[in-house]
Amino acid sequence: MTQLTTAPAPAAPPEPPDTRPSRRRPGALGVLTALISIPALCVVGLLALVGYLGFRVQGSPDGAFTLGNYRALFGNAQVWDVVQNTVVYVGVTLVVALFFGTAIALLVERTDFGWERTIGTIMVLRLLIPGFFTAMGWIFLFHPRIGAINQWAMDGLGLASAPINIVSLVGMGVVEGLALSALVFTMVSSGLRSLDGSLEEAARASGARPWTVLRRVTLPLIYPSLLGAGLFAGTIAISSLDIPLIMGLSNRIYVFSSYLYVATNPSAGQPEYGVPAAFSAVMILLALGFSLWYQRTLRAGRKYQVVSGKGYRPARVRLGRWRWAAWLLVGGYVLWSIVLPMLMVVWISLLPFVQKPSAAAMNVVSLDNYANLDWSFVGRGLTTSIKLMVLAPTLAVLMSLAFAFVVVRSRSRGRFVYDLVAFLPQAVPSTVFAFGAMIAALYWTQGWYGLYGTLTLLVVVTALIQLAFGTRMFNAGLLQIHTELEEAAAMSGASTWTAVRRITLPLLRPVVTYTWLWLALLSLRDLTVPTLIGGQDTLTLSVASWTLFNTGQVGASSALTLLMIGLMTPVVVLFLLLTRKNEGKAIS
Repeated sequence: MTQLTTAPAPAAPPEPPDTRPSRRRPGALGVLTALISIPALCVVGLLALVGYLGFRVQGSPDGAFTLGNYRALFGNAQVWDVVQNTVVYVGVTLVVALFFGTAIALLVERTDFGWERTIGTIMVLRLLIPGFFTAMGWIFLFHPRIGAINQWAMDGLGLASAPINIVSLVGMGVVEGLALSALVFTMVSSGLRSLDGSLEEAARASGARPWTVLRRVTLPLIYPSLLGAGLFAGTIAISSLDIPLIMGLSNRIYVFSSYLYVATNPSAGQPEYGVPAAFSAVMILLALGFSLWYQRTLRAGRKYQVVSGKGYRPARVRLGRWRWAAWLLVGGYVLWSIVLPMLMVVWISLLPFVQKPSAAAMNVVSLDNYANLDWSFVGRGLTTSIKLMVLAPTLAVLMSLAFAFVVVRSRSRGRFVYDLVAFLPQAVPSTVFAFGAMIAALYWTQGWYGLYGTLTLLVVVTALIQLAFGTRMFNAGLLQIHTELEEAAAMSGASTWTAVRRITLPLLRPVVTYTWLWLALLSLRDLTVPTLIGGQDTLTLSVASWTLFNTGQVGASSALTLLMIGLMTPVVVLFLLLTRKNEGKAIS
């Protein structure tokens, strides 16, 4: 970390306690403010660049001014189909994610269903499973031609065609929604845990039935959590490239992310940047509008606040004869979202070609797909993935810490501007940032300082996208550390840097470790950013797996994906152990 400025030793007699910190802080925080101005300008600059390119011919920075890109966006039938597809895809995703995530959260937090820790662990694991992994599993289950369940249904019922077509807009939305249900569960559970049950108990005492209490009391009180979860899940759905590529590209079903990828990486001809830039600019405006709506809801959030004491225990509804339905919901979600897709990927990785499980198929089961992997190809992906999962989270944590200190500890009126800038990577789809970075590197960095297709660009863009999550974690962590500790250190003659190093950072260590591990796992599983801005020299394991799948090497792709899951396992175990340890400390 950058060395902060030090203050002179305290004079005698000592000054009043509230004056010395105010004299020390401006210098240190001024340095941090100058440092975070660089990533802040990068975030704003990339978004501004995308908006600028939307008004240029072919999206070239040197192109003439034009409105043709926006006319094509809303007037071209093919592009308009992409817009409509994106709306349907995101809509289905949100319906599925909000239903399963909210329902399971209510079961865990408001009923006597039990198994809270187990379900919480399962949801964390679900968040960390790569999207292309489950997409492959669902294709092997429900593809109209090679899907095992479709084949069994056709053979057993004598059907002429497959009853379920998962490679469709609705199918893509269902698979994405099941993946994002874990995110909704996490956010809604947090809102329910902070909600006092006194209003719900009062409603029950007045004769209201459980469904009425849920509809009239509980859900309205957690509206901010539901809104935040919906907006966050929608942004991720728009950004994600794995499921649209795996499930939609072969059938020429394009949504925003896959359209952006195909337009900028055509199989023939020149890439088109103008219409994608216009499309991205519209997405930026929509994202900012939804973010302002969310922030306005939070500012009006006093009517949703119900403060609980330390001895608060949420009221639990007895499920009684409905317990079987709860088990059916939770068990069905785990089975179809995790277990069956994983088993199918394992099965296909052991076969020379795709076929449904059967006694005959058992005769050709082998480890050939693992043994025959191109290990030089895999090695390149492994090297880049390890570098990315170490460097990007480290840079993101350092930047997030600096942002958090300025936002939480500074008294400057402009600190809220930095907080808003740090929130932008969460509000705006990551594909937009990757697209802007690709254009900037392509046109303005050449020669010895060229960044296009380099690991440096991949690390920086990934860290900028992770900035939103990091700042939210460290903002909350710093707010829990009272400034009196730093002020006491200052009164004892400690410099600002010494107070931060000896007091603040040790207290933040659990948050730093938790955040770094989480971001490292997200960096390893990400397919969107490496696909858009990576190159042959920056191949990651996720891109390598997608490349094998796209070239028809389905068994090899399944084998490599399982090896990637194995690489993630130790980090996931460490993450879960740290989480459980912190929960134990909080309970004690």
